[in-house]
Amino acid sequence: MVSKKWITCACTVLLVVLLLAGGAAIAAELGGADDPLVSLSYIEQLIPQLNDNIEKIIGQKVDEFDQSIDEKIAQVDQSINDKISRFEEQYAAGFADEDFINRVADAIASRGVSGGTTAPGGETPSAPSAGTTDSFTVVDVSAGQKLIGAVGTEILWRIGTASCVAPGSPGLIDISSGADLAAGGQLQQNHVYVVTVAERGFQATSNCKVLIKGTYTIQ
Repeated sequence: MVSKKWITCACTVLLVVLLLAGGAAIAAELGGADDPLVSLSYIEQLIPQLNDNIEKIIGQKVDEFDQSIDEKIAQVDQSINDKISRFEEQYAAGFADEDFINRVADAIASRGVSGGTTAPGGETPSAPSAGTTDSFTVVDVSAGQKLIGAVGTEILWRIGTASCVAPGSPGLIDISSGADLAAGGQLQQNHVYVVTVAERGFQATSNCKVLIKGTYTIQ
């Protein structure tokens, strides 16, 4: 009787030991190559999806970058165009401004006077009866005198009054206003006139001071 009980206990203990040993072996193999925690098929299905997501994100960032660059270029272009427009407006306004013309004319006149020839005794000689200049030079014309310019001569009117002299049409071309000054028309202060046809000029009705560039004669 005792022998049967001992055999039964021994069998029970042996069964428990075998169960524990089997559980340890299973635990040791869990997560290995033969029984991975995540199956290979799951990873193989996951990789394409990850690639698609990565490509999508990269594409979005590239589009955002391209859009940002385009916006920056557009802003720079607009800024340059605005500056050019402001410069053109200021340049045109400054050129038409009478104060600006006066300053330029006075500067030219000062250079002409300081660079002129001084007669013995320190006196400045009177204006010649004829002359040719490659740049604007100050010329004094007395009341009653006529100044006739060759074709291409430019006249910048400064001081005094005078009327256009022309045997026919056109007379002098007023490039400041773009108009044709006919014979007998009054020359305007700070306007620039050009002789485009021979025998054109002006007759002084008072003592005048003008800037001349080109060939002319005073009668």
